Parts: sequence; structure tokens; C-alpha cells
Amino acid sequence: MATLTIRNVPDHVKQALRVKAAQNGNSLEEALRQMLSVEVAAQHAPASRISADEIMRRAAELEADEPTDNRYKHFSQKELSDLICGEYDGL
Repeated sequence: MATLTIRNVPDHVKQALRVKAAQNGNSLEEALRQMLSVEVAAQHAPASRISADEIMRRAAELEADEPTDNRYKHFSQKELSDLICGEYDGL
């Protein structure tokens, strides 16, 4: 395993991190390892597959009698709803 040295950390930052670590039952060193691991994992997490605008567009289609997107014209409203909801599995 590697060793990191971080210089010039302001005293108030170090103290706040130490207090937070103690509140969670960890040493400062362990808390910092966990923070670094979470940060690296977050960079590899997939972003949402669809935007809020796309969600709203699809919701509007569900309210309409007929979808505007030709890919979905052969689906019923229930099937469309199930399809859209299925895109959130695993988020």
C-alpha cells in the first residue's frame, strides 16, 4: 500500500476532520482513507442515463393519447410506464 503526505492543511480543517472521524468511531487516518475511497468510487459511478428534461418529455407522452417518439408507438401506456421506470433500476 502507498503512503501519502499532505502538507499545509489548515489547523481548523485538520481539527474538524479529526472531530468528524472521532464521532464516527474512526481515527483521522481511517476517516481520510474512507473519504478517498468514496471519492474514487464516485468518479466511476455511472451518471444518470437520462436527463430531467427527458423524464418530463416521457411523462408528457404518457399523458398524451399517442407517444410522439416512433420507437414507443407500439407500446401501451402501462408498457411505456414500466419501460421508463425500469431505466431507474440499479441507480
